[in-house]
Amino acid sequence: MATEGELISALATIFKTDDPRLLVGIGDDGAVISANTQNLVAATDMAVENVHFRREWSTLSQIGAKLTAANLADIFAMGGEPKYLLVSAGLPSGFTVEQVEELAQGIKSEADHVGASVVGGDISKSEKLVISIAAFGSIDKPIQRSGAKVGDAVILSNITGPSAAGLHQLNEGKSVSLYISAHKKPIVRYDLARKFRDVSAMCDVSDGLLSELNHIANASGVGIELDRALFSDVPGYAELVLTAEAEGIDVWQWVLAGGEDHAFVATTSSQIPDGATVIGRVVRGSQVKVIGLLELPDEGYKHF
Repeated sequence: MATEGELISALATIFKTDDPRLLVGIGDDGAVISANTQNLVAATDMAVENVHFRREWSTLSQIGAKLTAANLADIFAMGGEPKYLLVSAGLPSGFTVEQVEELAQGIKSEADHVGASVVGGDISKSEKLVISIAAFGSIDKPIQRSGAKVGDAVILSNITGPSAAGLHQLNEGKSVSLYISAHKKPIVRYDLARKFRDVSAMCDVSDGLLSELNHIANASGVGIELDRALFSDVPGYAELVLTAEAEGIDVWQWVLAGGEDHAFVATTSSQIPDGATVIGRVVRGSQVKVIGLLELPDEGYKHF
């Protein structure tokens, strides 16, 4: 296994940035960033081998990009703009500099989409590959889960379920499809998330659409009523239905309970952002219901 110094040197090269606000970067005991007048928003996610990813399915680059996307999506879901990342990793015995570089390139490629920089982290030996990323961003007015109001429209940035469909296909022994690619590395609509800054409440769909909407409903003290018919207007829905039928799966299991798509679901009384689709409305009550479905699937991924 490479020495810590060799790994840090390789990472410092990959993550080099000319950001004028970064006063001290990788290589010291801590990063130093010049202060500004905006509020700071922070989020973190951890991924453990054979719990959140499988190395026989995904490349190290895909694994790095996927976890980075999860962190960036959390910052956007709060109404923030990601700026800096701290990356820590537990590396199995025998992990090479080349493998670390591949993992780092995946992280950097995703961070580059939004102009965020990796400014530090930590490395340790581990029985399995473990990656933890902390993201920091700037924010003016936070978008919280507790802001939904009765009468708001419920909007979705893109169809949920492709990642779950890809996971199903991988478990069935398939190796190549658009949905498998979506599971290995979701395409996050960061561009559309920036248009959601005037919404009343928002979540990143990481654990499943029902799960995230229940978070909003509980935090806001409201009910949420989705309309099954409105999902036909979401791009990609028709194709997902055909795939589900071919696989013998109820598509709503994927759409409502499938996670890791990192779509953005929000409530709003403002103009609907271009590219978003209305899928329901906020109502009085305390439950999430779907018009046209008699029985809902389990909410989604449970961490414990």
